[in-house]
Amino acid sequence: MTCARCFKRGLYLLLVLPWLAFAGEIDEPELFIDNMWVRAVPPVSSTTAGYFTVTNTSEVPVTLLGFTTEIAGAGELHTMAAQEDGTRRMQRLRNVPIPAGETVEFAPGGNHLMLFRLARPLEEGEQVELCLEFDATAPYCLPFEVRR
Repeated sequence: MTCARCFKRGLYLLLVLPWLAFAGEIDEPELFIDNMWVRAVPPVSSTTAGYFTVTNTSEVPVTLLGFTTEIAGAGELHTMAAQEDGTRRMQRLRNVPIPAGETVEFAPGGNHLMLFRLARPLEEGEQVELCLEFDATAPYCLPFEVRR
């Protein structure tokens, strides 16, 4: 092989490789999820709550539809809603919109994940997997740290 042929092949690879890099890219919104944790509860408790922060870095809105996990028999999206008498009451949400370019926090006293019928007591410091299900992406299965 002559140097001229080597140069042509190298030039060809430089032109083609960038296109190959995008061949497997999925056209999905980009979500950044962090600060994932699940509240540690006494062994007699069969429910707990999960928290995290999600940032939608894309230009399209995304909706959180729910979540699944092997450590609970059921899971729901909840929030704490103010009542007319000034108290706050837990309320089930069908979904949670994540607007484009914005961050939505799931934190104590606000939006949270409710885990019902825990399969076993959770140990403080362990990691449990929860799969967050969005309308426009594949599920995000992430480790949540068990904390007090």
